[in-house]
Amino acid sequence: MKKWIFAFFLVYGSVYAQENMYVDYLKNNETQLDLNGINQWKLLKTDAEQNQFILLGESHGAQDAQLIDFSLLKYLNKTIGTKNYIAELDYAQSSSINEYLKTGNETILKNVFRYWVKKNAQWGNSDFYNKIIKIRALNSTLPKTQQITFSGIDKVQDFNLYFKLIDKFLGNKRNPMLDSLRQIVRTDFIDSEIGKISGFAKNYIDRIEKNKTEFKQLFGEKLPVFEYLIRNLSYSSTKISGVNRPEAMFRNYKQLYSILHLENEKLYGMWGFFHSHQVPVEFYGEDFASKLVSSSHPSATKIISIVCLPIDSKYNEWDSKSQTWQKKSFSYDDKSLLQVDGIEDLKYLTNTYTTTLFKINGLNSPFSKTGRLFNGISPQGKLVGDFKLRDYAYQYVILMRNSDWLNPLPKAF
Repeated sequence: MKKWIFAFFLVYGSVYAQENMYVDYLKNNETQLDLNGINQWKLLKTDAEQNQFILLGESHGAQDAQLIDFSLLKYLNKTIGTKNYIAELDYAQSSSINEYLKTGNETILKNVFRYWVKKNAQWGNSDFYNKIIKIRALNSTLPKTQQITFSGIDKVQDFNLYFKLIDKFLGNKRNPMLDSLRQIVRTDFIDSEIGKISGFAKNYIDRIEKNKTEFKQLFGEKLPVFEYLIRNLSYSSTKISGVNRPEAMFRNYKQLYSILHLENEKLYGMWGFFHSHQVPVEFYGEDFASKLVSSSHPSATKIISIVCLPIDSKYNEWDSKSQTWQKKSFSYDDKSLLQVDGIEDLKYLTNTYTTTLFKINGLNSPFSKTGRLFNGISPQGKLVGDFKLRDYAYQYVILMRNSDWLNPLPKAF
């Protein structure tokens, strides 16, 4: 009996010491964020200075992520000169946002958001919309050389807006090689035509390559962006192109990085959870950030990921039966959604209605290669990262407690 009791306390003591090790480390590597305050991100300062591309990851739907995004963007712009927002948008959407940022014409901005409202997409919300307005206000206080602009690297989302942008490139140019493209982009998009459009764009890229001199005469210095637009259009159908969304984002990033000469620029963007983590996941593989980290790209070793984890929060979900937005529970300590390993440590160290930044890649971090604060359990099964070639899935975690949902824009927006 004594041996059994001794063994129990030996095992229990070992587990307790291990758990305490994580908590002790986190206590010395945390900061509570006041999202309306100044210089709230000092914990991140060294990593921001020493790296090129910072990704903020979030599971779409919680309001506080939009507030975090603006606060962090403002800090990075002020401290290290970040002005290039690499966005989970297509190039036409980001171009329209840039036009709004430049002119203040809200009709242009509303056209971007009306697409999401029409599609019942989470991004059609007033919190995102107001954030863009705040970015314009921020830009008005900055020199032109420091103002924030967006670069969209996603697959085509809003085809009609995308077609209009290509049509602007075509303008009044007269050449038989442009006729078929002009016909495509001046026709309203139909979902059933996506395979045809993807195949057309794939063949059109070959035409550009074979007639580079003539296309150079037509488009001059705008040819690289024009070619980027067509190449991305070719990815529209994964079946036709063989390129899925993460791979398209990765290819688009590399191409725009070169076109826009971003080699010496600081980059930032808010992305979905899976797009922003840096490890492959069992049964799923690699996504945007993990593909980039695995590559030989110049920025591959200069990436920092920060992921928001919601607790006791809310998110918005469209109910097709009632044709209304529903406010749903959003808590990553719950197996019915996602229970993240070790998230109880973060809860223990924080209070309700707070937003707290934790650095998990610090000196003598116990998190390296453990998968803790990434691996978890969901209704679909276990979420398990492959840490053989990575130390961390992300370098920072933000615990969002008691965030409200994103406020949906009205149908008549």
